[in-house]
Amino acid sequence: MLRTVALAALVLLSCHREAVRPPVILISIDTLRSDHLPAYGYRGIATPNIDRIARDGIVYEHAFAHVPLTLPSHASLFTGMLPTEHGVRDNAGYRLDPKTATIASMLKAHGYATGAAVSAYVLRAETNIGTGFDSYDDRILFVEGAPTGNLQRKGRETLDAARQWLGTRTAEQPFFLFTHFFEPHAPYEPSYDAEIVASDALVGELLATLGTRYDDALIVVLSDHGEGLRDHGEQEHGVLLYREALQVPLIVKLPKNARKGTRVAAPVQLIDVLATIAEITGAPKPATARGTSLMADQRPQTTIYSETHYPRIHLGWSDLKSLIRWPHHLIDGPKPEVYDVAADPRETHDVHEGERRVLARLRQDLAAIPQPALTRPRVDPEEARKLAALGYVTAGAPPARGSVNPREHLADLDALKSVTEASLQRRYGEAIAVAAPLLARNPGWSDLRDQLGQAYAASGDTARAEQTYRDGIRVTPELAPAFALSLAAVLLDQGKLDEAEAHARVALPSNPPGAHEMLATIAFGRGDYDTALAEAQAMRASPSHELNADFLIAQISKGRGELDTALSTLERIHNVSRDHAIPLPRHYWYVTGDVLASLSRPRDAIDAFERELRIEPGNREAWIRLALVHRINGDEAQSSQTLDRMCTAAPGPDCRALRDRLLQQWQAVRKGP
Repeated sequence: MLRTVALAALVLLSCHREAVRPPVILISIDTLRSDHLPAYGYRGIATPNIDRIARDGIVYEHAFAHVPLTLPSHASLFTGMLPTEHGVRDNAGYRLDPKTATIASMLKAHGYATGAAVSAYVLRAETNIGTGFDSYDDRILFVEGAPTGNLQRKGRETLDAARQWLGTRTAEQPFFLFTHFFEPHAPYEPSYDAEIVASDALVGELLATLGTRYDDALIVVLSDHGEGLRDHGEQEHGVLLYREALQVPLIVKLPKNARKGTRVAAPVQLIDVLATIAEITGAPKPATARGTSLMADQRPQTTIYSETHYPRIHLGWSDLKSLIRWPHHLIDGPKPEVYDVAADPRETHDVHEGERRVLARLRQDLAAIPQPALTRPRVDPEEARKLAALGYVTAGAPPARGSVNPREHLADLDALKSVTEASLQRRYGEAIAVAAPLLARNPGWSDLRDQLGQAYAASGDTARAEQTYRDGIRVTPELAPAFALSLAAVLLDQGKLDEAEAHARVALPSNPPGAHEMLATIAFGRGDYDTALAEAQAMRASPSHELNADFLIAQISKGRGELDTALSTLERIHNVSRDHAIPLPRHYWYVTGDVLASLSRPRDAIDAFERELRIEPGNREAWIRLALVHRINGDEAQSSQTLDRMCTAAPGPDCRALRDRLLQQWQAVRKGP
């Protein structure tokens, strides 16, 4: 009887589809574990809006992602291809081939208007994940020093962008809207569950915007991956492949609420979403997509492949592969594990020793999945040539698969968090003391190497910072552009402008905004304001970097003597920072104080320099400018006290000599010839 009703609903749905191409809304809630939703039995929170979609739609009780990382997982979702096929294996450095067919390009060719609004920097359009969208709103402002994976904007801003695009839709043209919320992702504010509640409220507002179009719409709610929450030792995601990282919610509300209230226990996967949307909208499914429509009455037994190369690329450990053939789950690495997820959903009992036949069959199935060699992310020949010219021997090979089992070394990840915390609190000596021996044990750990280099540079040890980044280029050549850009900043601080420029140019193919920013800063240091302005304007092509570009433009205006223009630009930056609750660019108050002093506004300049020094007490230039403003303002005693404060806040063997030399110079200027 139930099968007859389902078939009848599909017949009605097919007739409806022939007459009208339904609106399609795809909502991705990043890092959302299915077992933390009431629709999946959780009782810790209330999510009335997601519950509404679940009541009106189909709940897939066992849906799985293919990578526990945002960019590659969405690449699989959009293309219907495994990561081994579309080639995006990590958040960093990889780009989707723009010729690859996606849900957006499929629907666009079928007459749909296509729009998207995303909340994470790793989903920015320049990764080509926006292929096929008429409008792709990715205005996530870049914050210097912040981990790329944590660069996000509030869901409210993303929702506003999505609603604005929806407001331009007419009744005549069908539309596809992709909306991505980041709220459950770390850092949790104030908790993981509370962020899920916040994302549910955003979903509710989006549904309210749909109004009467809700009934006719195809709505898909899902997540790109889950979250560890210490179930197997990992707090967040990316390193391990247990169920909590791979099992995601997947809810499909059909037009006219066909098949409402249905629950499907059979395992499904994210690559099935494209095929589902193709069937319901009548759009031709791309030949490259391998998923099976979730509407299929008869589905072959599914084997679900997942992987993570994050441990290999970023940590120098072993990558992991996963295969689910219900009810068994194989996690293949240095030490294979097998779990019966039906009987043991929390995967607490590894059965591979007692289930040798199951292990052999799963490994045979895993071996049948083509595994192209892991390549460097989109190697650019010009990039390789530039590295060779700088003396780096990089054949372009990826890091060899390590023998370190990620699960056995999670304590080192916790140590990295202590390094990050110490650096954020400017306890650089403490950060170095932890990071240096940790890196010696894990020489392939690129994230740790980058943090160690930053700590050396911030503490004034530019020689060690330089060597740390040079080693990074040699040890992890697939991340050479990122290390080259960090090295360029250190070389600039050392006054090696030509060498800094050469390293910045290495990063141009893979990170145009960052490279343009460094090239602008180098040109500014040379006094070449025309080149600096051109590089800053090129940087502005990336919406995420507009704020930092404007900060550079303000400094260039000041260098040219255009003080009013510089100040108005700085004021605009301050307003954007306040309105979007994002940090100001580093040394913002120092530059502002410098402009105000040049405009003969000493009181405002003093206030700005004091603000800078509360944030960056080691900025000697700010101390010196502050002391000079006090002296020009006639307060010689305060000027001398400021230099004394400098030597307390930024001590060094040369500080007292510097203080005495400055006082002598200023005294000589006051006396005149």
